[in-house]
Amino acid sequence: MLIKKICLLLVNLSLPFLLFAEPASSSKLDANSQQKIKDFYLSNLKEDGSKDWEVKGKEAILHDKYVDIDKMEAKYYSDKDTIQVKSEKAKVDRETKNADLQDNVELKIPNKDGTFVTVNCSGPLEMRYNDGMAVFNNNVVVDNAQGKLYSDKATVYFDTKDKTKMKIVAEGHVKIVKENNIAFADKATYTGESKNVVLEGSPRLIYFSKKNETPGNK
Repeated sequence: MLIKKICLLLVNLSLPFLLFAEPASSSKLDANSQQKIKDFYLSNLKEDGSKDWEVKGKEAILHDKYVDIDKMEAKYYSDKDTIQVKSEKAKVDRETKNADLQDNVELKIPNKDGTFVTVNCSGPLEMRYNDGMAVFNNNVVVDNAQGKLYSDKATVYFDTKDKTKMKIVAEGHVKIVKENNIAFADKATYTGESKNVVLEGSPRLIYFSKKNETPGNK
């Protein structure tokens, strides 16, 4: 369910930015010109009138080829879930529609039991929708009730039409903490169809057999 939600989020993440993809007027902005939108708010409704997504920010600066957004907050509504995305800065390429979320990126994904899965990275989060990939960079942490995954970088490959065809590759100082187990590796690959995780690069497992022996306690 977590993987499906992350994939759904990444597929939908570019949708609000499509509104920034077209020029602000019938003629393109000059190379050195820009337009500013203060305290903006955008939203979209589904056919039944319920919310599909909403995005707001402190400021959007529209340049000729890209858009800069400060203090971006977005919400995506799906199957009674509300997925939240935040970043200090975002940059959207108006031609390719690629989006980079920069500085203190946070994704918050609800579980059915009321808990949340939180994905943090220092950034940027590089969204390459047309290539079917998203890259979380620097100090990546995936935190949920079942455990935590740490890595320097995590790349999500997805199919925008078939959400079961996806893969997550975590690289660099990979650490997976689950209950009384800690796994280390240089690389971890999760495949959506097989639901298997493969550890590569000097993988090792530490198991704490006693209840009072938890990761972090000696």
